Amino acid sequence: MGNAVTGLKRARAKVRAAYFVLCLSTLNFAAATAWAQVPGIIDTHGHIQNGGPRGTDFRGALDAAVHRMDQSGFSKSIIIPPPMATGTAGAFEMESYLFAKQAYAGRILPGGGGGSLNGIIQSTAPDAVTDDVRKAFRASAEKIAAAGAVVFGEIALHHLSLRIMGPRHPYEWTPPDHPLLMLLADIAAEKDIPLDLHMDLVAEDMSLPERPVFNPTNPAVLKANMAAFERLLAHNRKARIVWAHAGTDPLGTRIPQIQRELLTRNPNLYMSLRLGATAPPPFVALDSDKKLKPVWLALLSDFPDRFVIGTDFFHAPGAGAVRGPTEEALENYRTALSQMPPELAAAIAHGNAERIYRLGN
Repeated sequence: MGNAVTGLKRARAKVRAAYFVLCLSTLNFAAATAWAQVPGIIDTHGHIQNGGPRGTDFRGALDAAVHRMDQSGFSKSIIIPPPMATGTAGAFEMESYLFAKQAYAGRILPGGGGGSLNGIIQSTAPDAVTDDVRKAFRASAEKIAAAGAVVFGEIALHHLSLRIMGPRHPYEWTPPDHPLLMLLADIAAEKDIPLDLHMDLVAEDMSLPERPVFNPTNPAVLKANMAAFERLLAHNRKARIVWAHAGTDPLGTRIPQIQRELLTRNPNLYMSLRLGATAPPPFVALDSDKKLKPVWLALLSDFPDRFVIGTDFFHAPGAGAVRGPTEEALENYRTALSQMPPELAAAIAHGNAERIYRLGN
């Protein structure tokens, strides 16, 4: 009898162990299936690390970019010059990496304007825009479009200087309703090419917050730009304007409610999500556990066709980024997308980008 009881206990133990393994396998399969359902991501806002006066290894940087894309689930990346001032040492434009579209089988797509158009805007006062200036600016923009750019950018309206980006990271400011920005919106509409803008939001004149993230080159008082930004948006509703860096904001002004109001009033406004940071404040989309905050999920759900991914990653040859977001931050995008309903995740991951940037399948 004792042997029979012992045998029965052993049999039950084996059943429990098998059941536990089955449950664990089922959970692992479900997690893997959910992960696999997150579609290939299109990064609409990536950069090549500036090599300075000695030049930039574009092919090496793009080789590294494709490797990172494969590791993190990105299918395509749009590479644009960061917003550079005229005469910046080592500045480049899209012609420097035009080879990428063919060499990388369409996985790397070029945009342009940050290395040329941005400098013209920054160095030209609004009241100094003559017919000759407009003609020369249009010629430069049309040259970029003719070369195959999928976006004009990155153009700075208000660009704070950040310590994480180094001491030479520029502070840039121009009124969003600058005549050359209005002209660029018209050209973007004519060419059916979106416009990628960097604007640290200032609803009303304000003092620069006392935070260690800022370089001392920033002014103590920041000028209002939101009203002028809406004038730019209203100037030509056919111009698709993508406001970069939603989801992380060093200034702390780009809260979900203000973005909701701007999206409601401006049907041609789009935003790219930069999810490189996690923090409790509402202007950061991910909390400290990398969970998408409910207020942000509600914003994305209410405007499902208006958001894309834009990592702001600076690709350099070899491992790691020289400055800016870390490679670990690239995993935040799949993590965030996996927390969304499948249709919303597909739209933000790639569907919206295919439509806004005319990328096709």
